[in-house]
Amino acid sequence: MPQADSNERSPWWFLPFLLLLAFGFLGTRALNEPDEGRYAEIAREMVETGNWLVPHIWYVPHLDKPPFTYWAVAASLSVFGVNEWAARLPLALAGLSTVWAVFLLVRSLAGAAAARGSALLLGTTALFWVMARMLTTDMFLTQFIAWAMYFFWRSWRSLDELEGPSNVIPQPSTKAGEDEPDPAADARGLAARRSFGWQLAAWAAMAGGALTKGPIALIIPLLAFGTLLWWRRKVAGARLSILLLGAVAGATLFSVLAVPWYWMVWGAVPHSFDYMVRGQVVGHALEAAAKNRAQPIWFFVPVLLIGFLPWTPLLGWLWRRDHWRSLDARMQDGWLLLSVWAGVTFVLFSLNSAKLMHYILPLFPPLAALVALRWPAIFSSTAAEPVSAPPPVVWRAVATGAVLVLLAFPLACRFAFKIQDQVWVKFAPIAAGLMLAAVAWESRKWTAALCTRWAAGLAAVCLLSTARLTPLVETELRSNQTLKPLALALKREFKPGNAVVVRHRIPQGLPFYAHPAINAQQRPYFSGLPEHRMPLAFPGNRERLGDRLLKDDAAYARLLQGERRVLVVGFKGAFVQARFLAREKPMRLVLQSGDWELFTNQ
Repeated sequence: MPQADSNERSPWWFLPFLLLLAFGFLGTRALNEPDEGRYAEIAREMVETGNWLVPHIWYVPHLDKPPFTYWAVAASLSVFGVNEWAARLPLALAGLSTVWAVFLLVRSLAGAAAARGSALLLGTTALFWVMARMLTTDMFLTQFIAWAMYFFWRSWRSLDELEGPSNVIPQPSTKAGEDEPDPAADARGLAARRSFGWQLAAWAAMAGGALTKGPIALIIPLLAFGTLLWWRRKVAGARLSILLLGAVAGATLFSVLAVPWYWMVWGAVPHSFDYMVRGQVVGHALEAAAKNRAQPIWFFVPVLLIGFLPWTPLLGWLWRRDHWRSLDARMQDGWLLLSVWAGVTFVLFSLNSAKLMHYILPLFPPLAALVALRWPAIFSSTAAEPVSAPPPVVWRAVATGAVLVLLAFPLACRFAFKIQDQVWVKFAPIAAGLMLAAVAWESRKWTAALCTRWAAGLAAVCLLSTARLTPLVETELRSNQTLKPLALALKREFKPGNAVVVRHRIPQGLPFYAHPAINAQQRPYFSGLPEHRMPLAFPGNRERLGDRLLKDDAAYARLLQGERRVLVVGFKGAFVQARFLAREKPMRLVLQSGDWELFTNQ
């Protein structure tokens, strides 16, 4: 396969386009439960308490995940204040960082045009864009894996320089007694040092991933790079000493960067080793059903097909034998590395019984790179139509697929979340349907390159439109609703001396907005919490909560019946139950927000 326009001067207009995608409406949506609320609150408590070693939520330890996500968000909150934009800023930066890593990798293989295409592809992919503004660990993990893969690739390419010129004529020394200079040996030494340095960088990136989501950050890059070494084992054998030296030094660096936090936490928090290793690493896969994460093995197939929109139609033409045979050795190495990266990610997460849609996010960077490498001509301003491209109908499907997000969101609001009282929910599908029909009609005249440009532009418009519409329904998204209105009402109602009770479920992100009504010195009471969920699931938290944990409904009823004013945050139905338990005490409903209620006994 001929290399694309490596000397083409890359137009940088796509940078503001990607920046708009990353930061547009980033802070307009309130934090959603449970993930965003949980991660943001843990980070806020780090800032409030000054304890950046042990993550806490509701002021008790929470060690379900390593700390990098919390550290990044806490640093942002420290600088920009406690708000949604600051909480999501590290996610947006991680998304851009991932795009940049893919850009550099593809540019080293096929030039600026293909690299620019990979950046546009990845930045406009539906699930990747959503998770670049959804506060979870997955975008940080994806970022570190992408950089590790890029660094391993640069290490491998540097080793190719070891086969540098062997016919260089040595130049005589100008001073008596000095050894004659050997340019070939100097070049090989420089290449070996570069390869060693890139390997260290890859291990450092994997250490960041291990501090984000554990061993998976090691498994994916090492399996992908190891497959490349096995494929080129004859060449790799001649470079074995450098590879082994880099692996030993890299593993040492990894241990220095990643292990100390685990070691200190295991020493500081009793039972944390058993909980994190047995409960999270092993139990995460074996106890998925208990956490409502068990899904069939094919679960990620529809996630991939929908999440990779608008570029999904191109996936069926990625892997072809004639294409593989047309590649030179260097391109085959890159194609293999990316394919194994994608395949290993998909298989590992599919075999794991615990599945959520965003777990598969590390699959998207290699897929975007592969699509850009498969048809680099469509991203070049000078090249002709791509060779061995899919039929024209596939490119038209790409262009029309960009509109599907704008069509699907209001339909989901209406039929999945039963939101019937907002006019836009009824009319947005009509507008999106008309846009879809117009694009389908007009795209009959478009070239593959024009379909691609329209797909990127339409995807950006539809994704940002969805971001702008989401705040209109954010309290009606059931378990994913925001708690911001509830928390602000609690702040308004709260007076010094009042008691706050959390009933039945933990509203995980409530203190993010309700502080200082809830703070380290003024913790709420808890009543009726399930034993298998946070915070009681972590060993010792029951004892840490002490008298703040009401032992039964009778203790909760006595608190409601007393003279002290009590504010209760409860899941739906808690208000009706409280009226029964309080007997003669009048109860007042302050606010019902989605599935949550705030009420008081005065």
